[in-house]
Amino acid sequence: MKVIKNLNEAKDSSSLVYGLFNEEQMVKINPEVDEYLSKLMLNDLISSDLGKVTTIHTFDKCQFNKIHIIGLGKRSEYDFDKQAEVFEKVSYKLDRKLTIDVASFAGDLNLEKTAFDLVTAINYNCYAFDQFKSKKQDTSISVNYLISEEYKEVIESAEKISQAIKNTRDLVNLPYNHLNAEKLANYAKELVKRFNSKKVNIKVYNKEEIERLGMNAFLAVNQGSKDEPYLIYIKYNGKDEISEPITLVGKGLTYDTGGYTLKSSMNTMKCDMAGAATVLGVLEAVLSNNLPINLNIVIAATDNRISGEAYLPDDIITAMNKKTIEVVSTDAEGRLTLADALTFAQQEGSKHIIDIATLTGAVVVALGNYTTGVFGNDQEMINRFLEASKKAGESAWQLPITNDIRKQVRSSKVADLTNSTGRNMGASSAAAFLEEFIEEGTKWIHLDIAGTAFDQNKSGGTGVMVKSVYNYLKSLV
Repeated sequence: MKVIKNLNEAKDSSSLVYGLFNEEQMVKINPEVDEYLSKLMLNDLISSDLGKVTTIHTFDKCQFNKIHIIGLGKRSEYDFDKQAEVFEKVSYKLDRKLTIDVASFAGDLNLEKTAFDLVTAINYNCYAFDQFKSKKQDTSISVNYLISEEYKEVIESAEKISQAIKNTRDLVNLPYNHLNAEKLANYAKELVKRFNSKKVNIKVYNKEEIERLGMNAFLAVNQGSKDEPYLIYIKYNGKDEISEPITLVGKGLTYDTGGYTLKSSMNTMKCDMAGAATVLGVLEAVLSNNLPINLNIVIAATDNRISGEAYLPDDIITAMNKKTIEVVSTDAEGRLTLADALTFAQQEGSKHIIDIATLTGAVVVALGNYTTGVFGNDQEMINRFLEASKKAGESAWQLPITNDIRKQVRSSKVADLTNSTGRNMGASSAAAFLEEFIEEGTKWIHLDIAGTAFDQNKSGGTGVMVKSVYNYLKSLV
């Protein structure tokens, strides 16, 4: 990655990438090729239709072997959604070495956001998970960004966040035999170690320590596993002054069979720890950009399997906050681990919490595979987050927690709460269950990423919500 101020600095690049609107009659790239390209435009040999890529061979008329012109459509109709469609075309598939005229893709839109989105899009488009393939897929790319020097920090920040998203996607894509709870904890330790900062430290609690904490809901989920659970707790003191921390709680189910409420299909259940991967991705983005904020990370890591020791439907367990829970479904396990993790976060002094979890299939029914469900108890906080997700280009939608749903969660005849109310209103009832573990005075958001965290038709893990949560945290600075 390199930021250049003029095309003459692009000596190592083989191809130029340029955005073209319908209204443009001439291309203004380089005097040596402008006339040549204009003649092609007059003869309708260059298309400016949205997303259309026209590749021109320059025949040594300038320092670029090829020029890729990408159509932007009508300038008056161009917005960030259309820009995102255009950016999907920019990857190693165009060429291994590119120089991109960033301003040509902005039009009347904000140039800073255009630059940031372009960098993250290119990195996203060039992702491949081939760690376990004998023949690797070469998706490497070298990019020169032609833009004013004042945007250099924006480009660099976007590169750092892109790396955090890549690492998040890698974690989500790792199968259970390469990422159990212990290995997830080790990854978190290595992440903290890599930054080598006195501002960040990590404590990983083992099973015995978790038992002493009274995290019985979390431990119940782990009962059927041969692998021990781990509670991962990271503290980052990015502010000089003492202030209340914000805590990110990530669901860390490294594999979910459903327990004795056995799933009919378990393929892709390796992604049930995407919430944990996301909060670690956000932490990496925060650390690499030195964001001045106090941030805590909490992950209750385990798998949910079957054995003679596994917890059962009808069991009654006592959570860390002493509320009792009737287990209606052992496949409603994520909310049990999150319940204790939320209690732990508040006992550690946090009154500002975002939890992220692949929690319910019901949210997929409600919102599909491209929109994250948002719940919470503080509308101002929710509005700020929705604005941050919009800026990130990640679709999110607020869903309700109503009193009728709360009554259903409290409807057990034998315990304080029931851990499942069925598929109807399932995303909202799961959120209502978590709300029971939020103390008065704590501001809280729950993000259900069950539909958005994994895309079977593409590259698996998506890294969704890393940018949105990072933007939210940045808005608080």
